[in-house]
This record gives sequence, structure tokens and C-alpha cells, in this order.
Amino acid sequence: MYWLINKRGHDSKMTNSKTEVILALDVESRAKAEHILEKTGDDLKWVKIGLQTYLRDGDSFLKDVSASGKSIFLDLKLHDIPNTMVKAIESLSSLPIKMLTLHSTAGPEALAKCSQVAEEFLPDTHLLAVTVLTSMNKGNLNAIGVNTDIPEQVDNLAKLSVESGINGIVSSPLELVRLRPKLPAGTIFVTPGIRPIGSSIGDQKRIMTPKQAANAGANFLVIGRPILEAVEPKKTLFEIQTELSL
Repeated sequence: MYWLINKRGHDSKMTNSKTEVILALDVESRAKAEHILEKTGDDLKWVKIGLQTYLRDGDSFLKDVSASGKSIFLDLKLHDIPNTMVKAIESLSSLPIKMLTLHSTAGPEALAKCSQVAEEFLPDTHLLAVTVLTSMNKGNLNAIGVNTDIPEQVDNLAKLSVESGINGIVSSPLELVRLRPKLPAGTIFVTPGIRPIGSSIGDQKRIMTPKQAANAGANFLVIGRPILEAVEPKKTLFEIQTELSL
């Protein structure tokens, strides 16, 4: 069983010891999303709803997905001035979400205030800090004025986030081995950039297979296109879950 440090500093169970799959439900319509959820069935426990889907389908879709027995990871990557981020968290208080993302580059003041306000308005939601997007490489970072290497930038942002009260990190699986010993034992790692053997890499730059990421210490794997584009999504999900159980 792995453990999380909750917002009040106490140990709390969140899930079982298996690395779990989160389906990135980033599709072109609500009808397509509902079709995928029907196809994947009850084996799917977690769903990531991103900006595209949330803006299009709204709160009602989140509530419907939650009512079907899925846990929701709302991936909005909030990034603004501290007061606006705090008000955004307050506005989400009526939604059944279990995880919510913030950009760590919003800075320590914004992260700390979000952590504090979430204790009141989202007590059952874990905040996750996004460090460096998995679509970024060193050239991309340099282009926006960041002259450190990706590993150093990820380390700096992850450390800043945890020190500011955020208890989960979203980062490439390639950073996990390095980050695990540097952060508190209760820190959870949610990792995109997962591609089963034989899958198209797409726009991801820093990737691993599901088993590699699990062995590196990932608690949750965010997987989209390999399942969404599969002829048999349920079968693909089952194969990934089987690989993780070995």
C-alpha cells in the first residue's frame, strides 16, 4: 500500500499498491467521450478531463462521469496571479474531483495559497503541480528563456511545489528515479508520456512504457491515444493493466 501525505500533514490511504491507469479523455465530442467510457467499461477507474473537454462539456459531464463510478482528475493546469487561482479553486468546490493540476511556475505564493484554500473548498482533492510539460525539450525551454536543462528545471519546480504545500507532482516518467529520493515519501507521482510498446510516440518527447514507469515509481499513469485510438479500447486497457500487475 502506498501512502499520501494529506494537506494537513497526516498519513492517509488513497488507493491500493498497484500503479493505476488514468484515461486521458481528450476527444472531439461528448458523444465520443461517452462512447469510449462505455467501451472501456468498469475496469477503468480513473478519468482525466482536460481543458478542451471541460470547456466544451462543463460541470454536468464531470458529474455524470463521477456518477458512473469513475474518479476524476481535472487537468486544468491553473496558472495565474495568486488571487485568481484561489478564486478558481473556490469555484470548483461543488465538483466531484479527486485531483486538480496547477502550474508550478505560478510561483510559491500562488501554490501556497492554493494549498491552503483547497483544505476548505476541496478537502478530498489532491493538488498536483505540473513541472515541465512532456511535450517540451531543451530547445523549447531555451526558446522561452529558460536556460537550465530539463532535469534541473524539473527538480527546482518539484521542490518548490512540495515546499509550498502541494503533495503531488506531474512529470515525465524519466524524472521519477531522480525525484523520488529528493521529495517526501508521501509525494504522489502522476506521469503522462506513457506509450505501450508499439504505440506511436506522437508529440511526446520524454516517454516510457507502462511497466518502466511503474518500476520507476509512478503511482498513476496518464494514457490517452494508445487507448482512445485502439480498435478495442477495453482490450488495450486490460493489456496495460495486466502488464502492470506482472
